[in-house]
Amino acid sequence: MNETIKLGVVLLLVTAIAGGVLAGVNSVTAPVIAEREKMESLSAILELFPDANDSVEYDEGQVAEVASSNPSITEVTQVLKDGEVLGYAMTVVTGGYAGDIRTLVGVDSEGALAGIKVLVMSETAGLGSRIVDDPAFAESFQGKGAGGSVTPSGAGAGDDEVMMLSGATVSTNAVVKGVNEALDAFASNLSN
Repeated sequence: MNETIKLGVVLLLVTAIAGGVLAGVNSVTAPVIAEREKMESLSAILELFPDANDSVEYDEGQVAEVASSNPSITEVTQVLKDGEVLGYAMTVVTGGYAGDIRTLVGVDSEGALAGIKVLVMSETAGLGSRIVDDPAFAESFQGKGAGGSVTPSGAGAGDDEVMMLSGATVSTNAVVKGVNEALDAFASNLSN
């Protein structure tokens, strides 16, 4: 019995020390990771809005208001050039085939898409991963959506049509769903 208690106490001490070390490491690395993610996000925003020289991130309350009718939206950033609003960059998270797809959607001040950038995804290599690997997919979104939504099609040549990736239907539809939520959020909450 005494041996069992000793082992239990030793195990408790080892797990407490390990937990303390993990908490310490997390407290040191969390700000660094957050700063790196912010820099990556700003870099992606500049890809969508190359003329931008300033941005204003919405706080949690403002994002919650926008997300109340568009739940895929997790972040909203107003993009500016010399104090003039160029548009909005919204991060949307939608369910793909192999997991969540996190996409940055740029909507210009007129309500058209400035572009998209898939930030995080875990789709099947060679199929769903083409939402990142095929530049024509992202390019098919530019300038579209002024009517309020986009739809996937074979060539993506129409006014509201974007490229459909054969073999990646679920991934394509997930990105389109997020883009349409961003367009709806712009029309109902962000446009002047």
